[in-house]
Amino acid sequence: MQNIFILALVSCTILICGCESNEVMDYYEETKSTDLSEIAINTLTLNDTDTQVKEVLGEPDFTETVEQPPSTYYLYGDDEQVYDLDVRLVDGKVKRFFLSKNNFSSGIGDLIGKPEQAVYKLFGDDYYERTDTGTDVIGYFDKPNKINMEFTVDETVTGIIVSEIE
Repeated sequence: MQNIFILALVSCTILICGCESNEVMDYYEETKSTDLSEIAINTLTLNDTDTQVKEVLGEPDFTETVEQPPSTYYLYGDDEQVYDLDVRLVDGKVKRFFLSKNNFSSGIGDLIGKPEQAVYKLFGDDYYERTDTGTDVIGYFDKPNKINMEFTVDETVTGIIVSEIE
């Protein structure tokens, strides 16, 4: 009887406290900074304007607007569901890039499709690892420049996210 009580208590504690958190900023303090200031997508950087995005990349193939959080997404590629690049804009300024194909110049090489070791070789050992909706993620912070870069991996790099640290 006592063993059942202890098992129930441990189970409740795990449910209430949850397992390890997987939010990006949970890793901020413990992860050393890496210089990501040279990261650009076809010369675009975070906080460029929607006008600059259109000048460099052209009109988006698809546009999506969401209310929470208030954002506009410019999607580039042949398929609205499986796109090559998505650019998240808030108040007309770039806050995030998500690359899923090597169709854009990024200053980080053609890492999509390469083994995750290529990420470590290019950016070094000051990274964190987390899981997001079942996907393994390797991340870096550039604290002085307020940049976060994450690589989704499944044996190889499947996507690259460059976003502003808020």
